Amino acid sequence: MDEDLHREIIEEHARYPRNKRELPDADFTGEYRSEKTGNESKIFLKLADDDSVAEASFTGQGSALSLASGSLLASHAPGNSLAELAKLRDQVEHVVLKGADENLPGELDVYRTVGRFPERYDCALLAWRALSAALEQA
Repeated sequence: MDEDLHREIIEEHARYPRNKRELPDADFTGEYRSEKTGNESKIFLKLADDDSVAEASFTGQGSALSLASGSLLASHAPGNSLAELAKLRDQVEHVVLKGADENLPGELDVYRTVGRFPERYDCALLAWRALSAALEQA
């Protein structure tokens, strides 16, 4: 994907975030508040009988990128096991923070472009850090 397409995907998820709502019957929740920006994100995960993620949602306030990040995470979480989700989180962080040239699935590939803008790291990883808090419960 190219940078213009990445920008379009981020703008689309920021304008029309997917699964932005509380999930009252979630099995796991995690919250993260950035000390740097004050942005907040909360992730909700509901598991299926096979322990894969059946449903994921998020709430939060902050920049367009932080909202897009929550939307992207919530869109890609269903169908993954918690271990797969942890691995995906690690891959996203590696791409953003280290500039790793890893292929991320689907629209998550936008993080390859975000990784070139260090001032945006905090916003880009906000939801993923809330996911870390949720996974600590598991």
